[in-house]
Amino acid sequence: MGSRPIRVAIVGGGLSGISQAIQLRRQLGSDADITVFEKEEAAGGTWLNSTWPGAGVDIPIHLYSLYSDPKSDWDRVFAEQREVLEYLNNCIEKNGLSQNFVFHTTYLSSEWDAASQTHTLTLQPASGPSYTHITDILISANGPLCAPLLPPIPGVSSFRGTAFHNLHWRKHQPDLVNKKVAVIGNGSSGIQLLPGVAKTPGAEVVQYVRSGGYYFPKVNAEIAGWQKAIYRWVPGARWYHRYQLFKGHNDRWKARNAVEADGHDATEQMLLDYLRQQTPPEYLEALTPKYPLGCKRPAYDAGWLAALHLPNVSLNSVGIREITGDAIVDKAGGTFKPDVIIYATGSDVGRHGVGLNIGLKGEGGKELRAYWEEIGGPQSYMGLAVPGFPNYFITIGPNAIAGSWGFTIGNQTTVIARLIKEMVTYDIGSLQPRLEVFEEHNRDIQEALATSTMNSKACVNWWRVGGQGRPSVPNPLDAVGLWRATRTTRWEDWLAIEKAAGGMKPTTVKDVRRQIRRKQVQQAAVGAGVAAAVAAVWYLSPLFSWHATRS
Repeated sequence: MGSRPIRVAIVGGGLSGISQAIQLRRQLGSDADITVFEKEEAAGGTWLNSTWPGAGVDIPIHLYSLYSDPKSDWDRVFAEQREVLEYLNNCIEKNGLSQNFVFHTTYLSSEWDAASQTHTLTLQPASGPSYTHITDILISANGPLCAPLLPPIPGVSSFRGTAFHNLHWRKHQPDLVNKKVAVIGNGSSGIQLLPGVAKTPGAEVVQYVRSGGYYFPKVNAEIAGWQKAIYRWVPGARWYHRYQLFKGHNDRWKARNAVEADGHDATEQMLLDYLRQQTPPEYLEALTPKYPLGCKRPAYDAGWLAALHLPNVSLNSVGIREITGDAIVDKAGGTFKPDVIIYATGSDVGRHGVGLNIGLKGEGGKELRAYWEEIGGPQSYMGLAVPGFPNYFITIGPNAIAGSWGFTIGNQTTVIARLIKEMVTYDIGSLQPRLEVFEEHNRDIQEALATSTMNSKACVNWWRVGGQGRPSVPNPLDAVGLWRATRTTRWEDWLAIEKAAGGMKPTTVKDVRRQIRRKQVQQAAVGAGVAAAVAAVWYLSPLFSWHATRS
């Protein structure tokens, strides 16, 4: 701001943090001083830690990968963890951002100072005392899976064997050979890791499930060399392929999240038929969902249902009564004494996966967590920002997800970078959404979600706070709708304050729309002047005189 670059601190070095850093670099160049703080020793976020057998994307990789950095030579339709992590690191290097990452550093808290229009972050390195970092802009990119959940089962902490959440797999690197293994959960991660665990020599596996679900077959075909060549060399081919994937995924998002939507009933029936065809008969009733399609995020079956047929795998749907020092006791009194317990029980997306909020203080020292609790749960304007918390943006904020994670991240990080660029262009010192707009926006969201299957009380899901509270993750819009809603800045929705000067607390509200109109008039006047000058030069040139004489 002013003569120096605008300072931007991004918390989180995973997919969304990397995407945000790239967008800032491309839109602002040297006008932005970017720092990415990451608690791990390397970038990648979930893709750094998700090293279980079979880990990979559940969205076709040509759709999931960053819009800013497409890749033509993916090996399979659904890329595996190793390839995704390698791609993300290549994106960092290609965009010259390696020096912008600070690793082994955990965000603790931050405070907004209105006089200087800055956030002061308190950070904890892996060793040594905590320290502070001052920034003009704070961006949350901590990711939806930042807060792994353990189930509220009595005795969880009493188990003396090896027990861990699947999102911490890399840190444990469990040896499962000849081990008795309990897998708790049958969501996306639970069904993804079980086939690999079941193939471990000598492993005996019991999977504990709470409810059934809808499962899409995941056919992970190789991408042929000739296809890769077409994507690389034929203009527009890769983008057309991505568009087809985008359109299909967006249509499925609409179909599964509204009972009255075209294709909802047909899709639901198709998935139930698939379940009946693939599931061992003794488990069919337990795995048949008792809720409508869309109440939970459907998972992708890449061999899980087939693995349930194996002699060393069994399914327990009775429910867990307690966990003791050496056993899991189900509600029928049955016991299983595992060597290892793997909790594939998801994350607290609805409360903490929608942006940093613990210890994050805005105007008047108000903590965002406390503010969200006061108003009934996490809320934002367009999934981007919250009134009372100036210069704080969220890559995947409350009610941001529309269509897919990959599209939402690409859209939101582009919008945030544009907003920051506009702050620089129009000399804005602080920016936040207007309270009345924020309140109306969130009333509209909840009204639109009221009839969505994502808001059905027939299941517990991570779309909602605490599983059955306010829907704080999904957007009622589809991907196209989100793009339309955010493609330009509605300045009447934002409170823009002039930059601080002379140590005085800035209070002047900037009329950015007037500035834009003035700039447009100036640009038009300059354009007209240039055109007039060119015409005059042409009129006075010898060539014009020669043409006039000839005519």
